[in-house]
Amino acid sequence: MSALPLDGSINESVASRLGLPRLPVFGWSTFAAAKEANLPCILDQPNKVYTSSGRAAIAVALRDLGVGRGDSVLVPTYHCPTMIAPIVSVGARPLFFPLDAAGTPRIDVLATLDLSNVRAMIAAHYFGIPQPMARIRKFCDDRNVALIEDCAHAMFGQAEGRPIGTWGDYAIASLTKFLPTTDGGCLIFARRPANPPQLRQRSMTDELRIAANSLEIGARHGGLRGVNRPLASAFAFAARLRGGNPLPAAPVEYATDRPRAAAQLLAEFAPEGPVWQSASAWSRWIAGAAHRQRIVATRRRNYLHLAALLANLPGTRVLRPDLPEFAAPYVFPLWVDAPARIYQRVRNAGIPVFRWDDVWQGVPMIAGDCGSDWSVHLFQLGCHQDLRLDDLARMADTLRDILAAAET
Repeated sequence: MSALPLDGSINESVASRLGLPRLPVFGWSTFAAAKEANLPCILDQPNKVYTSSGRAAIAVALRDLGVGRGDSVLVPTYHCPTMIAPIVSVGARPLFFPLDAAGTPRIDVLATLDLSNVRAMIAAHYFGIPQPMARIRKFCDDRNVALIEDCAHAMFGQAEGRPIGTWGDYAIASLTKFLPTTDGGCLIFARRPANPPQLRQRSMTDELRIAANSLEIGARHGGLRGVNRPLASAFAFAARLRGGNPLPAAPVEYATDRPRAAAQLLAEFAPEGPVWQSASAWSRWIAGAAHRQRIVATRRRNYLHLAALLANLPGTRVLRPDLPEFAAPYVFPLWVDAPARIYQRVRNAGIPVFRWDDVWQGVPMIAGDCGSDWSVHLFQLGCHQDLRLDDLARMADTLRDILAAAET
């Protein structure tokens, strides 16, 4: 395999050679294997509402709690800005806490903070690997702090013998990370809410766009054998009718992890903003109709296969080579020694990768905090159910070439 360019430019031949989906895609395989998984699914919890996104679920939880100006919310130093924006949008202050090497909140440090105005804590199951929650639950109970269990990375699994999503007063999920759709989140209530949240329904234009985007992405990646070509032709014809313009872009949560200005994020939380809409009818259908065992089994297989392929990759370290029995991973976390030198080339090569280097302004540097290091060094590589073993091999070969080229 030839070396990749060092100037960060897009190598079109490499991008077209890989062309791998960053997230799950709709196809006939969506309904393959057993309907139910051998791990608990957060969507089976009874008291839930489908939201427009994972960040919208956080916003609805904060509104239900009455969090506002003068309040604080505990949040991890390792985060996507979409975790923090809902807090800032209501006038509350994010109070950052450090993480240990496993991604678990440093309770010893938390206990030293002034928590007098803290109303809630967000604790995340990173990468789809369930975190131990009993100690966090006790910490919150002892201080009358509401626990928001962030399961955006963990739709399936168990933590200390209990299904994920059942430890928090609230739990949030992201449909797009595990299911073949381009919108949708879920908010789970530990108890039936006295006043269930009222979210606006999607417009018919939105409903059609989201369904069409999912079908177009599925056809583009060959997921609909027998109708891929007719569908692709139909979408191309529709684009010509619109003057060559493609379908409206999928939501940013699905399409990209490029940084966005805080003002742009916060605008979504205006009273008439998109955050206060429900998930689309397509996403709600997919949430109930998609067969789950393939999702769990294939993600576990892909994670372990990547662990073997990347075990001795120079300039990197597999963060979690093991995979707990009760985990269905979202991504494969890879530590990269010199990430700035290669990240854009990795993206340009068509490798499905995310990186949380765009942290919210004001995150403190805390001694012994792994979260700040992860923001710099961790690549989140795709391992979802619509990646084949040969796709993973091409990802590993391309990464090896990029790293080798960076050293020359």
